[in-house]
Amino acid sequence: MQKEFYYPYEDKNYLVRVTYKRSRTISYRYKDGLFIVYAPIFTSQKTIIKGLDKYADKLIEENAHLLGENEDYIYILGKKIFKKPGVILFNDGSQITFKDDVELHKKTKAWFLALITRRVRHYEQVMGTYENKVSVRDMNTRYGSNTPRNHSIRFSLVLMHFSLDVIDAIVVHELAHCFVHGHGKDFYSIVEKYYPNYKYAHKKLRKGIFNDQKN
Repeated sequence: MQKEFYYPYEDKNYLVRVTYKRSRTISYRYKDGLFIVYAPIFTSQKTIIKGLDKYADKLIEENAHLLGENEDYIYILGKKIFKKPGVILFNDGSQITFKDDVELHKKTKAWFLALITRRVRHYEQVMGTYENKVSVRDMNTRYGSNTPRNHSIRFSLVLMHFSLDVIDAIVVHELAHCFVHGHGKDFYSIVEKYYPNYKYAHKKLRKGIFNDQKN
């Protein structure tokens, strides 16, 4: 048996599809703008909503990276680009020429590494940190990681889908770990000192908002 209802979260109504099964626990998933819930028979809607209140933010955050690309298009720096073989031109004068998805992914990875390395070098000077080795990887559970003992910072390729303000926010976040290891008050005071708009940029990242107006 299935039931559907809408769940208001922040400024949007999300469709919730509940499947009732002979089980003892409730499970929650989020995919393509839809909350999918598996619940024991006779579970009340009030109970399901209580769980959504608790888990919605985390579920959406974990899936935001899935929205940046599909078989037809890819977002690069917040701009939707349809995957037709050709040339992608960027505001800095750089370009990528590709004939298929394999070549597109290979070249965008190299292009993004060069871009984010430049952003790291800029903020290293602004923040007064040491120079770090920069790499990019397919990481779906985190957007970056800093290993101070190796002077090494890794960034997720997911970031290339977002506008430059979001990328810069994560660069500052990771460089702040050169001063503070954890994520306490002292850490965020450094982040917000060098990137005052961090909270807004991080919200865009978590929600999969690639620019200020989705297209």
